[in-house]
Amino acid sequence: MKRKILVVFLTILLGIGFSFLPTQSVKAESVTSGYFVDVSARSAELYNSSGKALGKSEPENSDWYLGETLDIKGTDYYQVSGDEFLSSNDSYMYRDRPEVIKVTTDADVPVYNHKFVESSEVALAPGTYWYSDRVITTPDGMPFVRVATDEYVGMWYVIQQSFTERY
Repeated sequence: MKRKILVVFLTILLGIGFSFLPTQSVKAESVTSGYFVDVSARSAELYNSSGKALGKSEPENSDWYLGETLDIKGTDYYQVSGDEFLSSNDSYMYRDRPEVIKVTTDADVPVYNHKFVESSEVALAPGTYWYSDRVITTPDGMPFVRVATDEYVGMWYVIQQSFTERY
């Protein structure tokens, strides 16, 4: 009988103690790495963490939260589900960054695709304003901002005019 009373007393004491601990609200999206993956191939094969094809694929332009990145035989693989990964040959990693930017140079600014290949068909005019929604980086860490579908400019050519934070 004494033992039951002691257990009940300790349970009540712990319950009261835990009620004074601070609480913190966390949004579900904040538990991710903050990076996303965009499928750039017409159909991107899914692989497991060993690099074996799973016989499933994801469509072009589908976006995924990035879990972790694995290097398998020199190729990066982006986790988009439990044991499902997209190859960096079929997709690329980006971070959301909605903002309005202004071209600060006196000459046209070259535009690149997500593989950092310069376009010969388009450039941004000096002094123009653009809406940008995402940032990608080269393997060396150089940032590029998106100004249109699969069109990016080096961040050193522009300045931020306004930034919109998303929750």
